[in-house]
Amino acid sequence: MINIADFTKICEQITHPSNYPLASDIQSQIPIYKAEALLKNEAKALDELAFCLDKGPGVYVIKSAYPDLQIIDDYNKVIKHVVESERAQMTKKGDHFAKPGANDRVWNAIQKCCAHKPEVHVRYYSNEVIALAARSWLGPSYQMTSQVNIVKPGGEAQMPHRDYHLGFQSDDVVTEYPQHAQNMSSYLTLQGAVAHSDMPIESGPTLLLPYSQQYAH
Repeated sequence: MINIADFTKICEQITHPSNYPLASDIQSQIPIYKAEALLKNEAKALDELAFCLDKGPGVYVIKSAYPDLQIIDDYNKVIKHVVESERAQMTKKGDHFAKPGANDRVWNAIQKCCAHKPEVHVRYYSNEVIALAARSWLGPSYQMTSQVNIVKPGGEAQMPHRDYHLGFQSDDVVTEYPQHAQNMSSYLTLQGAVAHSDMPIESGPTLLLPYSQQYAH
């Protein structure tokens, strides 16, 4: 049975710097890394990042993952082109928390952006530190998918949730899977985000709850 007191206790854990020697700082219980430090200590970084996601707060930040911001600017232009192309075709993309057309949603962005500007796509995804982060959790044979979701001012907020491998199913469907299968599925997927613009609190960024992933229920 779900027990809010147990859940609260888990979420009140303190992140100790001694567990994250490669981190340059800890803010709001979240380790903050510099990309250069991770790449210089790859073997240790693989273990430390995995520990952070599993036994630690479940989230970390890598600063300057893209030291050349021109790559971000160029990829933003590609995204804008794809968004405008789909809008011109009157292709309204719904998502899991907003009505169709409310946001600019690009499903399967990894393929659409590559088809439009493959040279920019290659530069964007040839990122050593993001590859390191993926390998730390999934091993060397991971696959990538990418979606774009531009939330407009006044847009609806998401409901609290945890993304994991079973996908967006109804409660009735999820209950057909035993709990150990549901828990195991989180080890098969890793979600990351790259900030493509300034994201102040007023812009409505996703709020993460450190350590909440440790509550099995």
